[in-house]
Amino acid sequence: MTQPIILEPALAWSGVLQRKVDAHPAFGQWLAGAIQHPLDRQRLLTWFVELGGRPEQALTPAEARQILRRLRERVFFTLMARDIAGAAPLQEVVSGMTQLADLAITQAYRSVATELAAVHGTPLDPETGVPQEMLILGMGKLGGRELNVSSDIDLIMLYGDEGETKGRRPLSHFEFYARVTQRMMPILSEIDADGQVFRTDLRLRPDGDSGPLAWSLAALENYLVVQGREWERYAWIKARNLRVRAFEGSMPSGDWQHFEALRTPFVYRKYFDFDALSSLRELRERIRQDWQRRALARTGVDATHNIKLGDGGIREIEFVVQLTQLIRGGRLPSLQRAGMLAALRAQRASGVIDDEVADRLEAAYVFLRRVEHMLQYREDEQTHLLPREADRCHALARAMGMAPGEFEDALRTHRHHVADAFHDAFRIAGVSTPAPHAPETAQPDNDAEPMSDEVRARLGDDADTVWRRIDAMLAGHRIRSLPNVSRKRLDRLLPALLNAATQTDNPATTAIRLCELVEHIAQRSAYLALLAEYPETLARITRIVSASPWAAQYLNRYPVLLDSLIEWHSLMEAPDLEQIAVQLARELDASVLPDGSPDVEKQMNLMRDVQHQVSFQLLAQDLEGRLSVEALADHLSALADLLLEETIRRTWPLVQPRGSAQPPEPPRFAVIAYGKLGGKEIGYASDLDLVFLYDDPDDTAVERYVKLGRRMVSWLSTMTSSGRLYEIDLRLRPDGDAGLIAVSFDGFARYQREHAWIWEHQALTRARFCAGDTELGERFEEIRREILLRDREANELAAAVREMRAKIRSGHPNHSGDFDIKHDAGGMVDIEFITQYLVLLHSRQHPRLLENLGNIALLGIAADAGLIPAALAAQVADAYRVLRRRQHALRLQGAEKARVPSDQLQVERAAVRDLWQMVIGD
Repeated sequence: MTQPIILEPALAWSGVLQRKVDAHPAFGQWLAGAIQHPLDRQRLLTWFVELGGRPEQALTPAEARQILRRLRERVFFTLMARDIAGAAPLQEVVSGMTQLADLAITQAYRSVATELAAVHGTPLDPETGVPQEMLILGMGKLGGRELNVSSDIDLIMLYGDEGETKGRRPLSHFEFYARVTQRMMPILSEIDADGQVFRTDLRLRPDGDSGPLAWSLAALENYLVVQGREWERYAWIKARNLRVRAFEGSMPSGDWQHFEALRTPFVYRKYFDFDALSSLRELRERIRQDWQRRALARTGVDATHNIKLGDGGIREIEFVVQLTQLIRGGRLPSLQRAGMLAALRAQRASGVIDDEVADRLEAAYVFLRRVEHMLQYREDEQTHLLPREADRCHALARAMGMAPGEFEDALRTHRHHVADAFHDAFRIAGVSTPAPHAPETAQPDNDAEPMSDEVRARLGDDADTVWRRIDAMLAGHRIRSLPNVSRKRLDRLLPALLNAATQTDNPATTAIRLCELVEHIAQRSAYLALLAEYPETLARITRIVSASPWAAQYLNRYPVLLDSLIEWHSLMEAPDLEQIAVQLARELDASVLPDGSPDVEKQMNLMRDVQHQVSFQLLAQDLEGRLSVEALADHLSALADLLLEETIRRTWPLVQPRGSAQPPEPPRFAVIAYGKLGGKEIGYASDLDLVFLYDDPDDTAVERYVKLGRRMVSWLSTMTSSGRLYEIDLRLRPDGDAGLIAVSFDGFARYQREHAWIWEHQALTRARFCAGDTELGERFEEIRREILLRDREANELAAAVREMRAKIRSGHPNHSGDFDIKHDAGGMVDIEFITQYLVLLHSRQHPRLLENLGNIALLGIAADAGLIPAALAAQVADAYRVLRRRQHALRLQGAEKARVPSDQLQVERAAVRDLWQMVIGD
């Protein structure tokens, strides 16, 4: 049997509780029973009704005032006794206070708004004519659902559209909502014989005390765009709509969605905002200095006794977590949490914060918040100061359920961990400190002199060409329209940019590519700041654009990738695709609209961003010589498989019938990869050759899976603000473009058995299941094996292969005189056709050839089986490696066609021609 919770520990610590019970013994008896059960929303509503509240009907302001104060008393003392007895975890305490605040604000609003509307009329939405409610935002700890037991509540009061009420004495909406706000405040915060409910603070609204009490959404939008400051982004992280309602028939969801559309991009920016970092660093220092100054001025004691404002205190934990949200949350929607612990746990799950740091911060936060509550329970006052007297310190330790020495050790350890994290906040958030630089000095427009005599000498004959390019850039609209601060930064950046370019093997070309990049990023001052403030990052960018024009163009298209160059060590690590898949799923799950439905546009952009980020990570390693072409293709192919799997998961719910109450069963659907993806040989910009299969007896299956196929193609190939994922080619499905976009498994099997051409069986040698229903994938493999194991006549097969090879060659004519690495005789297609021929002719006798292992491995298997000479197989395998590397190198240099002078690669081409002649012949 559970031991009953007793009041004695709370009475021993809290003077305010002791006086209450002494004066009202009946309340003490009531409390002794009340503390036996956790405080939840249902108990709160029960008490509200017991005290005279009417949940579905407006109280008068006088009724609300009295009932809410008495309710607050019950909640405060119940939580106190349960907490001190060790029966209530932190979550119960902060949730209980938050639910009380939500109820109190709702009742205060309803009572005042109803009373005003009776005289002046109800404010109506000018477009729909339905009643227009206020949007009351809980900020700070109220917004995060983590109020302490003696907390202020921070509110911002908003409304939708301007207009005028239609009552006997009409008011503008501006005045109506201002009066609502004004009359609500005494109900909540004025002290009378029953105390108060919550001290209420409206100073977080735009313009603070000098601004209107209530703001329209249009005015708020203008303010955030024109005047919003960094500390306001920090504050608006926790903004939460309290969803108040006073008028029957109102539909406030549209205004809430409008507000979220304003708040989210203001707080969470997709791009690392390096302009904002200096402001946030200043905020950190101001936090430290200001809090210490305030503590000294108010109490005369040093800030170490203030567990909220002092060193290693609660505010420092909040800063670390919210800084990380500001920097990373635009890219990682799962970090967009209002609650402190929820945000910290999301950061740990996402790998943004180290597990050890996160564990220490969470333990410190829970401990310090409990201490905070103990201090406030004593006299029901908003204090964060530790006692200085020894006997009081010992009593505090007992209230915490600890021995004095144990408490002091724990407090010291937690605060030490917090102080360390606060000091390292920017490193924890993933942003290193920029190198120091000379102070900025104002320079006249178009008067920069980036080219020193030394740089000009290094550029030699190309100096004038580079200068003309710089001059054209400075004269262009993108640069001329920059604000002064960006112009100054650019003036400082250009000499560094040219100096970096002259350290490369092709300084003039590199300088011009860097100028092109600057033109593309110039309108984003954050990126000018990145290049100017982080010289190591500029050096890395210079190496990349110098090595590859294709890489330079990739950065021009996706400048968001510049952020990753700050953390070079992470960029040089092999991508952990399993972790990337888990993280991507988490971020996609978090990408929802205010009504809870998926934010499809955000999800599509997230997947593109992940694809670009991983591809760029591989590109950086590629250009540093850390990846072979084969390893690169393996990574890129695995990435494509991952993204195809996630695409099925996200698009399947979108093709279900409207109004479906239950989540859909997983689709009986498989994606089959052909060509380069099938052989795991794709490059950075490869198309995906796919076939969609399904096996579902439902009468509506054809229509649903065709819709799924179309939706997948759209999801993958649509151009969004983040680009596109892949170009998709479905022409290898049965009947090509004339066939259905998704094919039944039985139809596919029948086609392969009865109607497929030899070239389609050739394509099947490189086909593999890559995403979807694994059981269907296994059945596809059975059909593939069945087809490839057929007995074939050698001469007939050779003739068909030669015919298809001739068609492909005629489709890629080469009149240049150079050797086309892929399509000309002795090139890569010849090697592919040789292996396909060997698979189709000999798999029946040598089943190892069925394995989709790539051309090099298949040549080795054929040699081991005695089908081709081992020495020649090895030569052709080496040739394939060389040809792939040369093709890849040419692509990185921006070549449209992979061609080399005809006198090159003679040894490799001869080996391929010899094997072709031996195996297939003319």
